[in-house]
Amino acid sequence: MLDIKIFDVDEGFCAALSTGDHHTILIDFGYSTRSGFNPSQYLLQQRCTSLDCVIVPAYGEEHLAGLSNFLRQTLIDGLAVHFLVANPSLAADQFHELDLANQRFSNVLTTDKSSRCPKVSQSMKIHGIDFTFFWNNQSDFQDAHNLSLVTFVSYGDIKLVFPSDLEIEGWRALLKDNDFCHRLRYVNMFVAANHGREESYCPEVFDYCRPEIIIISNEMNQRVSPNMLNQYRKHAKGCSESICDQKLLTTYDDGTITISKCLDRLRQVQTQRKAYQH
Repeated sequence: MLDIKIFDVDEGFCAALSTGDHHTILIDFGYSTRSGFNPSQYLLQQRCTSLDCVIVPAYGEEHLAGLSNFLRQTLIDGLAVHFLVANPSLAADQFHELDLANQRFSNVLTTDKSSRCPKVSQSMKIHGIDFTFFWNNQSDFQDAHNLSLVTFVSYGDIKLVFPSDLEIEGWRALLKDNDFCHRLRYVNMFVAANHGREESYCPEVFDYCRPEIIIISNEMNQRVSPNMLNQYRKHAKGCSESICDQKLLTTYDDGTITISKCLDRLRQVQTQRKAYQH
């Protein structure tokens, strides 16, 4: 069993993956000033005392501030974290909050920074969930957005990608990697990069990827522009048998979005307003 929650937050992004045997993985540390949601509080409410992994996928100021708050709260709440996952090419002296997190929990992704062609991906299985991570190296990009960690999640017939804050040039660099393009072909649920902003929309991605559903995590409870909604909607083919009548879900319109899979049952997409099965 797997539940993937994409939370309705104002700042940053936040998702949690939970298995039926009480294993939890957190992706990013966004929070909401409207609802009072923050990931530490959510984990306490779920009676979660340890995290198998925290994935730190974005390195802009607002994301690292969320990481700093989360680290502080783990000390207060006594929440154990087994390890973290982050872009391994980043220089510690330029990303202080990430360096502090790495000192406490240890990044399991590795790269040879001295290599002429350092690797840009790594795969692993965490409690039955297959993860593959891709990143651009800091030697090639200096802006935080294009250093974002791209996370592919595979569990049964759920094939999901979280591109974090990646922008167009970062997408294009990763599209040069054949394995990256190959994995895009299998994605059936696509989380739009960087809150659906135009600077993160790369049409070439959809030469490889034709998801059933595209999900946008809105920022500051603001709608995405009609133009970008239309651009993303045209790339989603919808779910089979017309059981789900929406190709595009947003946290602005649909609240927290939950994707779940239980044994051999049909996967479900649930929102705070509607529920779909396909």
